[in-house]
Order: sequence, then C-alpha cells, then structure tokens
Amino acid sequence: MKRFRKKHKQEPENVTHSTQTTDLTETNQIQTEEEAEFKSFFNTVLEKMPKATANIIRKSYSSSRVQAEKVLAKGKAQSDKVFDEFLLGVDEVTQKKAHRIIHAASLTAAIIGCSPIPFSDAFLLVPVQMTMMARLYRLFGRTWSEGLTKSLSKELVVVTFGRSVVGNVLKFIPAVGTVAGAAVNATVATGITEALGWVTVKMLNDGEDIFDQVMSFKGQFHTLVNALNLGKKSK
Repeated sequence: MKRFRKKHKQEPENVTHSTQTTDLTETNQIQTEEEAEFKSFFNTVLEKMPKATANIIRKSYSSSRVQAEKVLAKGKAQSDKVFDEFLLGVDEVTQKKAHRIIHAASLTAAIIGCSPIPFSDAFLLVPVQMTMMARLYRLFGRTWSEGLTKSLSKELVVVTFGRSVVGNVLKFIPAVGTVAGAAVNATVATGITEALGWVTVKMLNDGEDIFDQVMSFKGQFHTLVNALNLGKKSK
C-alpha cells in the first residue's frame, strides 16, 4: 500500500512535467514556422522592389525589426480582440494558417515603415499587400494572377497613402526626428496590412470574389479599420 501511495503521488508531477514539455515543444514549433514564413515572405517582397530600395531596407533591417516588433506587440491585444469578433465563421485551422501569412506581412510592413526611406512607404506597402493576398488566395484554393494584382493596386495605393503620409511628414520635423516618424509609420502600416489581410480571409471564407465586389471589399476594410482605431494610434 505504501508503494502504491508513493507512486500515486508522483504521477501528477510526471504528467505536469510532460505537459509543460509538450507545450514548450509546440510553442517552439509555432515560432519556427512563423519565422520561416516571415523569411520567405520578406525575401519575396524585397525581390519585387528596386534593388537600391531593397538594399536600404536590408542595411537597416536589424534596428528596424527591433522597432517593428515593439509596435506589433503594443497593438496585439486590441487587434486580436477585434479580429476574433470579425472572423466568426472562419474555422480555427484556417485562421492559424492565415495568421502566419498575415503576421509575416504585418512585420514586413512595419519594418518598411521603420526604414529610413522618406515618402515611399505608401507604394512599398503595395507589394507587401499583394504578396499577402496572393498567399491567402492560395490558402483557400483560389487562383491569383498578375491581372488581379494590377486591378487592385491603385485601390491599395489610395487607401494606404492617406495614412502613411502622416508619418513621413513627421520625419522632416527636426524636433521629432526619424525615430518618432518611423514609429508612426510602422503602426499605421501594420494596422492597414492586418485589416486588408483579415478582410481578404473573411471574404474568401464567405465565398465572395474580392475583385468582382470591390465596393464590398472597401466597405468591410473601412469598417475594420474604424474598429481598430488607427486614427488614435497614429497620434
């Protein structure tokens, strides 16, 4: 009886240790998958940019990524809550796969927003958003072509430029400097990219064609942007 009681007391400890090890392994695996997705995404985007611009982003990569990750962490709690409510009906597996793609896009957009390239990020965000949407289309088994890219590029430039110019202007105010300006750019770039990504996921999940229903796409995008309060974040 004594041996049985002793063994019985040790069992929960072993189970707890095993559970903690499993959780840690799963966390490491998720982080590895997200980093792999990001590297693939980031390199794909840079290949679509002029070489001179891509080189500037690469040279400032280390410092820009540190700033970008702080921006992402700061707004995560609020954005996660909004997206959870917005994505009712999208299954969990699809959300997780989409999240990796959108996180890679958001981090890339934030890094570009933190880069020392004045008056350019509005247009540099377009290849980020196009790459993101192309990957989301493939996730849902839908076809993506260069024709689709061209048909929506102007829409994205118009939507993006109005916000990004705020941060770029701040870069030229001596009292503010590039760091403060970059922080604003990264926040705005991330919010806009995430909103576009999750609107794309929702419409694809609902079986809607984004390019046949541009007005619906723009309407849902603005609804989600308002929910994220990007205007307050950019102040």
